[in-house]
Formats: sequence, structure tokens, C-alpha cells
Amino acid sequence: MSIAIALHLLAAIVWVGGMFFAHMALRPAANGLLEPRQRLPLMRRVFAGFFPWVWASVALILVTGFWIFLGPYQGQAGLHVHIMSGLGLVMAAIFAYIWFAPYPRLGRAVDAGDFPAAAPHLAMIRRLIATNLVLGLVTSVLGGAGRYLL
Repeated sequence: MSIAIALHLLAAIVWVGGMFFAHMALRPAANGLLEPRQRLPLMRRVFAGFFPWVWASVALILVTGFWIFLGPYQGQAGLHVHIMSGLGLVMAAIFAYIWFAPYPRLGRAVDAGDFPAAAPHLAMIRRLIATNLVLGLVTSVLGGAGRYLL
């Protein structure tokens, strides 16, 4: 179980930490320093590097989460675990939507040099990442302190 918990935690740190960095540090810096012609390709390249790590994290979180829940806990867990699991599934669905809808549209628009068309897709990705960031922070608190809070 220690391996499952360690992998679960590391995957969550990569995903939530990456979103925190991108949303709270990278995005404001890029917005303050770069024009759309530079900012949009930069963000596309950042996502191209980060999103495969998110897919790996999502898979690892799901596998280890079910391993922990169905193995040692035999399907019996506190309310905080059920909320954490539900929020994690919502986060995975939001990320899948980003991957299959606005992200490829952003890429096509950037590749075509159509920055006005790319901007709304980046804005949608930003809003969805902000949503997932909040959900990820809540989920992390539930994972670490949920049994003491609920």
C-alpha cells in the first residue's frame, strides 16, 4: 500500500502543482510580457509538454486510487474519500474535454497563424484549468486532512 499511496500522491502533485504554476505564475508573466503572437505559441508549446504528464497522472491516480480503495480498504472508506474520488473523476472529465475540444482548436489556429481565432480557445483552457485547480486543491486537502474535517 505504501507504493500505491506514494505514486498516488506524486501523480497528484505533478498535476495540481503544474496547474498552479501555469495559472498563477506562467500565465500572468506571459500576459504581462508577450504579445499574442508570442504568447499563444508559447502556451501551446507549454501545454504540449505538460498535458502528456497530466494523462500519465490521471491514469496513475485512477489506478492507485482504486488499488487503495478496493485493496486494503475493501471498498469501505470515509465520506472524504468518496468526495475526493468524485472530484477526481470530475477533474479527469474536465481535462479530457480540454484535450479533445479547445486544445486541438488552439493548435490548429496557432499553426495557421490565426491568433484572433486562437485566443478564445486559450481563454477556455485557462478557465477550465482554473476550475480544475480549485477542485484539485480541495481534493488534495480532503486527501490529506479529510478524515479530520468530515
